[in-house]
Formats: sequence, structure tokens, C-alpha cells
Amino acid sequence: MAVLSPRASRPDSPVPAAPGALPLLGHSLALLRDPLPLLLSLPGHGEVVRLRLGGGDFYAVCTPELTHELLHDPRTFDKGGFFFDRLRELTGNNVASCPHAEHAAQRRRVQPMFRRDRMPGYGRTIVEQAAAVTDGWRAGTVVEVFPDMLRIGAGCAAALVFGAAFGPEALERTISDITRYVEGIFTRMFLPPVLTRIPLPANRRYEQVRKRLRHAVSEMVDGHRRAGHPVGGDLLTALMEADPAADGPDSRTGLVDQLTLMLMAGTESTATTVAWALHELARDPGLQRRVQHELDAVIGPETPVHAHIEHLELTGRVLTETLRKYPAAWLLSRVATKDALLGGHRIPAGAAVVFSPYLQHRHAELFPDPERFDPGRWLPGESLPMMRKALIPFGSGTRKCAGDTFALTESALVLASILTRWSVHPVPGSQVRLAAYGALQPEGLRLGLTARCPGAHG
Repeated sequence: MAVLSPRASRPDSPVPAAPGALPLLGHSLALLRDPLPLLLSLPGHGEVVRLRLGGGDFYAVCTPELTHELLHDPRTFDKGGFFFDRLRELTGNNVASCPHAEHAAQRRRVQPMFRRDRMPGYGRTIVEQAAAVTDGWRAGTVVEVFPDMLRIGAGCAAALVFGAAFGPEALERTISDITRYVEGIFTRMFLPPVLTRIPLPANRRYEQVRKRLRHAVSEMVDGHRRAGHPVGGDLLTALMEADPAADGPDSRTGLVDQLTLMLMAGTESTATTVAWALHELARDPGLQRRVQHELDAVIGPETPVHAHIEHLELTGRVLTETLRKYPAAWLLSRVATKDALLGGHRIPAGAAVVFSPYLQHRHAELFPDPERFDPGRWLPGESLPMMRKALIPFGSGTRKCAGDTFALTESALVLASILTRWSVHPVPGSQVRLAAYGALQPEGLRLGLTARCPGAHG
């Protein structure tokens, strides 16, 4: 494999501009219409490339080396910019969106929720929620995969975050609101800010969804308190244990901020990962059979549990490759807190700087034939340290996602729960589109179902 040799830039050299900017709108239309081809074209123009949104510039980092530098200097490149500005509109100030100065305290507060000794209990709930949805599947039918994965994700989030359950109507409303908000984040990220403040129907719908989601979380927090909820396995209990003074108004707002983030991330991120994994396994029946043989050998006729995960090596590589090819968070932003240099290019204080896991995971020198789905690239002895370092579906550095282990646990158990009972295959004539909203969604993913007998290799 080739060793990366970043192109040298003389100190303080001007940042090249991406072509195609329109008067007034800049690159907004290109980003709104089809952002992924534009992203993939940027490395051809430089290591750092300047783009324009409306009247302002932002800077895209295009190499793994500079992305690593960006993510490992959180004082200079703090959370901010158009992605986190939009996220804060819903989730407020939480461990993912807070400024660097507050992050250590915020992370200490949430870290107990993701202790390893809590994972087995979480795992039982995850498998129960997967069964609650897939028990309704029938052999010989076709399922709309992504909506069902959202139902599993939202059910897990309600049970694990709040120790509660959504009723059928509340579940569908929550899924609809989260989907609309994720799509709205995408649109608002790339619109000139003045257009997001005009009382257009789309802006009013976005605000209504934002208020409903915040209200739903607030109601669940208040209900948890009124019930005098005993110490249990849910994340809200763990968060309140970590902050015994959580009854004041400021602490209540902080709770709602953290839990709204967990509801969003717990619903959307796992749903996209498992849906894309099923899509790839349906396209490769041989790989799907190998995964199922591993599941049969490790789990047999039993129900998947957390202890099985460490023995599911191929399943783990399938999920790793899914996160490489389809990272849910495909474009993230930072803000420069002072004048800074990246790759010899000056970034002015206050400027937004973006990086793209989607782009980085398609770096052909690190990941040969990057559009090929190949779990074998993660075999021991095949994956070089540079590959692991460049794999950033959960970020990197001190701001790496605090719930990354939980997300992998949830994805593995949901996937195992499905494939021990079902084989999936593509539906002739159906088209799957890689839809880059706030997360990378498999739009139009429909799969046919064949029942299988757990523990049987034939």
C-alpha cells in the first residue's frame, strides 16, 4: 500500500477556491442538489479548499493528515460552524455540541452512562426492541427497511434513555419528527442564514418539529421524576445519579439537552448503519451466508446477548466496513477560534472549517477500490494503523463520540437479531439512493424476506 505524501504548501499560501460558485448563492445550490460529488471533487483542488455559502466562506479539509490535525486541536478548532449551529437549535448545549472549555465537565457527566458493566443490560433491551419490530415481519413479503430500523432505534432510545416506552402513535410521530428534523438540518446548513429566518412554510415546519421534540423529551423527564423512578438501567437514571443536584431549572435544561441528543443519535445513527449493512449483505448472498454461519456457530438457537459480540468477528468487520462506506455523520464542522494555519494555509478567526468522514473513507491510497464493500480489509494483518487512524465515523481526539461503544453494541445486536431469523434479498426493480441529509440515509431500500431456522447451516 502506498505511503501518503501530502503535497507541500508554502507557509501562508492562499487557499484555492472550489470552482462553480454562483453570484450571491456561492456553492449553496450544488450542496443542496447533490453534495457528495462536490465533496469528492475537492481533493483535486487542494489539501484545503475554500467554498462559499451566500456571503461567507468556509474551508474544507481534504486530507487525512490535516483532518487529524483539525480534530486533535480542539482549542483552535472548536465545535461550531453550520452543522453544530443547526444541531444546537434542537439539542442545546450538550456533550457533542458544547464548546471546548465545557467539554471535560460534560463528558465526565455522561461517561458513567456508557460504562462497560452497563452494556449487558442495555443489550437485553436492544434485542427486545428489535424483536418487537421484526416479529411483525412475514416470510415472502417485502419490508421498507429504513423506517423499521428507525422504529427499532426509537424504541431502544425510549427504553434505554428514559426507562419508558413510546405508544404506537407517539412512536410514529417521534420517528416522523426526527426524520423531518434531520432533513431540515441538511437544508438549513447550506442556505444563506437570512433565508432560514424568513417565515416560509418550510421554516415554520422545522420550528414546529423542533418544539415538539424538545417538548416530548421534557415531558419524559418530568414523568420520570414524578414517578420517583427507582435506580435502574436507563440513561436518565444514570445521568441523574451522576448529578444529584439535577433538580434546578438550569440542570433540568441540561438534562433535556443531553437526552434530546441521545434520542436523536440513538434513533438515527444505528438505523442508518444497520440498514446499510443489510443492503450490502442482500447484494452479496455469499457474504450473508458466511455471517449467518458465524451467528449460528456463536449464538445457535439462543437469543443474542452482549457476551456474544466479542466472538462475532466477521459480523464486526461487516459493521466496520459499513461505517467506512456509509458514515452516518458525513459532513461535520468546526470554527476557528483564532487565526490558524492548516497545511500552510491561513484560516481566519471565526471561519467555519469542515471535514467529511465520507470523503476521507474514500481515500484510495488508504482504502483501495473504496466503492467496493470489503469487510476483508479489516482482517488482522490487512488493516494498517493508518487505515484505523483514518476511520472516523465517530470522530477522533478528545471530542470523539462518547457513545461509540454503545452504538456498535446496538448495531451488532440488532443485526444479529435480524440475521439469525431472516435472510434478506434485493427486490427486483427497486432503486436505493444514497441520500445525504443530516445523516446518510438509504432512501428507497426495500428487501425481500426469507425465514430461516436459527442454528441450522443448511
